[in-house]
Amino acid sequence: MLFFGILSILLAVAAAEDTCYDDSLAVCDPIPKDGKSMLNCNAKYGHIERHPLIDLQSYANANIRVSFEFLLMSSYFGNYEDQRHGFKKLYRKFSDELWEDAINIIKYVTKRGDTMDFNQPPHLTEPTYERKVTYELNELHSLAKALDRQKELANKALNIHHDITKNDKINDAGVAHYVEERFIEPQTDRVRDLAGYINDLKNLLTGNDHSIALFLFDEYLKNSL
Repeated sequence: MLFFGILSILLAVAAAEDTCYDDSLAVCDPIPKDGKSMLNCNAKYGHIERHPLIDLQSYANANIRVSFEFLLMSSYFGNYEDQRHGFKKLYRKFSDELWEDAINIIKYVTKRGDTMDFNQPPHLTEPTYERKVTYELNELHSLAKALDRQKELANKALNIHHDITKNDKINDAGVAHYVEERFIEPQTDRVRDLAGYINDLKNLLTGNDHSIALFLFDEYLKNSL
């Protein structure tokens, strides 16, 4: 039984196509063939050879887009009229985290031998024509918008993970592990925190003095982040 197992392995190795080696032979041939290059000598392996990381490229662009949205929200709450430094700090934190996530995705895409395509659409939900795009929101509305965006990014990560693990044609354990470890758990924390902030602020605003409630909540954010 052991003999047949070893024989099967040897036959599989013999049958495997060493494409980079074949390319090197063609390039270094005493009579080189015109137009020959070593295209197969790259970092691609697994199903990435047949399925470029388009979804991850799109996800990187989505993180960049939402990072700038949070940066605009942070700037708005830091202006001289509002001066909500807790909200400013919260949204700047989210902006920095998503920017770092985008950089990490780009590094992973290139690590796996692919190239980053910044023209891949982020596939984010756009506001309808009745609701113009604005980042000058009040405190509660800004938290609601932030929660919607974080949920959207979390769902995109789950969809990427699902597509990679459930489709035999593109199954890649390395990409699935990367998405699960790098994004799914941290985004769970962000969504949970924002949902908690919204409910806490909503309960505070049921009192008589909204201005004091908003001030205290902003101070809480500033001191806890």
